[in-house]
Amino acid sequence: VVKLLISSSSRLVCYYNSLAEERAADGKFTVSDIDPYKCTHLIYAFSDINTDNELVPTSAADIPRYHSFNELKTSNQELKTLLSVGGITFNKQKFSGMVGSVQQRQAFIQSAIELLRQYGFDGLNIDWRFPESVLDKQGFTSLCQDLKDGFQSEAISTGNDRLLITASVSPEKDAIDAGYEVAEISASLDFINVLTFDFHGPWEGVTGHHSPLYRGSQDTGDQIYSNTDSAMQYWMDQGAPAPLLNLGLAAYGRAFNLSSLSTDVGAPANGAGEEGCYTGEDGFWAYYEGHNEAEIITLTCLYTEGATVQLITDQMVPYAVTENQWVGFDNRESLGTKVSYLREKNFGGAVVWSLDLDDFDGKFCNQSDSPFISHLNDLILTPNTITTTIITPTTTQTLTTTQPLYTMIPTTIQSTTTTTTPGYCIDNDDGIYPNPDDIFSFLQCTNKETVVHQCQPGLRYRANCTCCDWR
Repeated sequence: VVKLLISSSSRLVCYYNSLAEERAADGKFTVSDIDPYKCTHLIYAFSDINTDNELVPTSAADIPRYHSFNELKTSNQELKTLLSVGGITFNKQKFSGMVGSVQQRQAFIQSAIELLRQYGFDGLNIDWRFPESVLDKQGFTSLCQDLKDGFQSEAISTGNDRLLITASVSPEKDAIDAGYEVAEISASLDFINVLTFDFHGPWEGVTGHHSPLYRGSQDTGDQIYSNTDSAMQYWMDQGAPAPLLNLGLAAYGRAFNLSSLSTDVGAPANGAGEEGCYTGEDGFWAYYEGHNEAEIITLTCLYTEGATVQLITDQMVPYAVTENQWVGFDNRESLGTKVSYLREKNFGGAVVWSLDLDDFDGKFCNQSDSPFISHLNDLILTPNTITTTIITPTTTQTLTTTQPLYTMIPTTIQSTTTTTTPGYCIDNDDGIYPNPDDIFSFLQCTNKETVVHQCQPGLRYRANCTCCDWR
């Protein structure tokens, strides 16, 4: 039985890919195209690390974009902005070198504080997908701990709010084992983005959805871990609290060239599918994008463009076939299923790569501007009257409700009153606990320090969901 909880979650984190400004025509996406109300946190991707182990802009073109990016907060004062360093193509040796000694980490931290404060960012995102050596693994832990100490000291000395510390990490079991001391970094981070996509792709020689929710019936060996559910569960099993984790969602599909008449999951494929019209990468189609500029076939409008769309019933995600192209993607239905899943698991929210891959000005999908992000905003952040169907490989359940049943506890906690109290956490691990003296508040333990947080008016704390509940 699946328990469906309808509520307003705490986070919808959205990446802004600055390279999208270099695309031509209708694919060009600039800071001015960002709606400041769609997401709770915006991540600017990416910055760089120089030879002195300092955080620096990738290029001079980033400077005016930093200003514009942070000016979005003048429209939405609740919005938080983060600057990310790293990414999938980043030179890993820069990370390895920077974390290698106390002096090098301190050079990075001091430069990060200066850069973030200079341009008005609210925090830092470390996007290190594949720490590989034991030294990298230990160094990443030390970096997170030193960042927390450094950012806290700067906040105390200046009176500013502490800068946020977040990480974007691999969903792959082997990479988690090799690269992350999960419990240790969790104690230092405000939230963790688990990038649960690109599990499969044209590099494998057979078709497969790049962001399945569950294990597929055809999965064997290590493939049984290559799905969102396994990845999120493994991060928790290794010591990450569920409210700390954001579930990764991709506003793009992965396309394959079919090499036989078979069109099923696991069908033979001959490399990446055709490139997108605007993103220009083989086998990579933005949510709005097709593979043929003369006859655009979009992921949203596949139903009306003559393509065959199938639901992978055990993995709860769709794929489409048109001619010899096979593409796995997410649509409104699969997004709804994934959001229901993240609520049922009490995760802190979702993270999306990336804003520019949505139909940001509504030219292609005949829907609203940014329909992918807008739908997630409605599902995750808007507590209203909705009817939601949860579909899992074995059960289907529908629930209608007219009010939020609970408010999830965010990792960076916004509460009506916060006080520091000694004593309770001396004998308890880091985490969130009921307040034995007050059912309308809860306790947060961090490094043996006890902090009391008040639930919102009318709510009481419930340990079984780590949430403030109406009931």
